[in-house]
Amino acid sequence: MLDHEQDVGGDLLADSLTDLVSNGLGEGRRGPRGDQTPAVAWVSIGSLSSVEATVHPELEVLSIGVWEGEPLSLAPVTGLPRLRTLTAYPGTLADPLEIAELTGLEFLGPGPEDWRVLLSAGAVPRSLSAASIEIRDTCHPLPIVALANELLALWDRPLITRTTLEGNLGPLA
Repeated sequence: MLDHEQDVGGDLLADSLTDLVSNGLGEGRRGPRGDQTPAVAWVSIGSLSSVEATVHPELEVLSIGVWEGEPLSLAPVTGLPRLRTLTAYPGTLADPLEIAELTGLEFLGPGPEDWRVLLSAGAVPRSLSAASIEIRDTCHPLPIVALANELLALWDRPLITRTTLEGNLGPLA
């Protein structure tokens, strides 16, 4: 079960679709995660004011949004056993290489410049199952496609195909 209302990964509801249809969720299950609520924290100008304020052993998701202060360090969350998702608005991280210390990450979504730092240093976490590139404002898509292809190549995944069309569209009306 992948829940679009949650910021964390999927949950096993049954061993098979047949089992789910035949037996339902089973005794003691109330849907994804049972009674557990995933620990999610947002640091931004409209919510928590520091990464330090998010630290607790159950933290699974850290999202860093629009930030007007000094860039933030990820050092306080290094070593948290359950942290598996990090998103960071472009320009919010003091040192993108601190991401490499977050060894349990499954999803990562920083900005293009942070990805470039990680790629250049060979520090993209190998534990990732998925990734995104956070974009600020508007930018030309071709550099983002090139960056995405570098990330895809790390996992031997098919690259994004780029096709250029050329031709004469006729006289302008």
